[in-house]
Amino acid sequence: MDTKTREALFQEIDRLAPEYVQLWKELCLREGRSDEIENLNRVADLIVERAEAIGLTVEREHFPGAGDPLFLTLPEKRSEDGQPVCGEFTSEAGPVSLLGHFDTVHPTGTFGTPAVTERDGKFFGPGVHDMKGGIALALFICDVLQRSGLPHREIRLVLDPDEESGEHLGENRKDFHLRRTKGSVAAINCESGVTGKITVGRKGVLRVAIDVTGIAGHAGLRYFQSASAVREAAYKILALEACSKEGGMTFNVGRIEGGTVVNIVPDHCHMEVDIRYLNPAQLEEAKANVDRVTKECKVPGCSAEWRILHVLDPMEETEGNHKLFDLYAETARETGLEEFSWQVTGGGSDAAFPVLLGIPTICSAGTVGSGAHTLQEEAEIGSLSRRAKILTATILKI
Repeated sequence: MDTKTREALFQEIDRLAPEYVQLWKELCLREGRSDEIENLNRVADLIVERAEAIGLTVEREHFPGAGDPLFLTLPEKRSEDGQPVCGEFTSEAGPVSLLGHFDTVHPTGTFGTPAVTERDGKFFGPGVHDMKGGIALALFICDVLQRSGLPHREIRLVLDPDEESGEHLGENRKDFHLRRTKGSVAAINCESGVTGKITVGRKGVLRVAIDVTGIAGHAGLRYFQSASAVREAAYKILALEACSKEGGMTFNVGRIEGGTVVNIVPDHCHMEVDIRYLNPAQLEEAKANVDRVTKECKVPGCSAEWRILHVLDPMEETEGNHKLFDLYAETARETGLEEFSWQVTGGGSDAAFPVLLGIPTICSAGTVGSGAHTLQEEAEIGSLSRRAKILTATILKI
């Protein structure tokens, strides 16, 4: 792409930016936690409305107990010679997939009314950073490419309503992503980003529940004849968290519930553990650690069982991921808009799925902000047009 063409493209992005900033805000005002099916489908309605206005093909899937995953397609625009579009990244024909999710983590209403506020060039509210800005970005790019008339590959938007939990779609979630990204030459997750960083690898997630059973008794009369499930759980928490290693696996006991009233030795305790791992071998090691700790009881009279709640594959760091990062970073450097370095992080994401198919993938290419999963979530409004320019220019090179 020559300088004149790029300047015209960027001018169009600047012209359309206010429209997509408004869309970003409207998406955030339609709150929807992973289990709020009706609310999630209201978010999906807004996405579909804009996609159809752009001219995208819309496929909306339905699964019981979950929001509707969306698959949106911008057809390939071939050059005058009619040949499939191939850029400098690969000579293979095929689409580019843009990934995103439109669920958030807090119950609707947590942020008050209005849920989204704006000051000092930033949005504050649910999903402004993680990751409604990325949804607006992906649609923005499709609109710009459609209007530009420039040759480009088919663009697929693969949008997930259950990324934050993963428990409502279950195995349908993985199947959806694998089906919809298959055949892509590259995948870019428009997940929330930070200035100057693009992700080339992410840990996988294993979530397990452990249920401890003890012997109840009066705390004053039968303390020594009882067996405290909560005390046994405490031993297990320490044992599990001791398995964590800097740069390796981490074990976080994030939820615990046990007992009935304070003057009864508790005969039950439930806890849930979030485990992050880098590769399939570590997944098996994590399961073995959980199994060992669960079976080893320190309090006589106690027993325990465990079960898997959720597994998300890791986004394994690959040569293809680094090659795609190099193209993205070089393109950003050419535009003078942002300098990038790569990172591997502990947070799981949908970027794991295309990597399973061998597709070069990068993540965290979305709008810039901070405070994901907190009540202090914020996002830089100006990052939408900046990241749109970098990502659009990169797609035209792929």
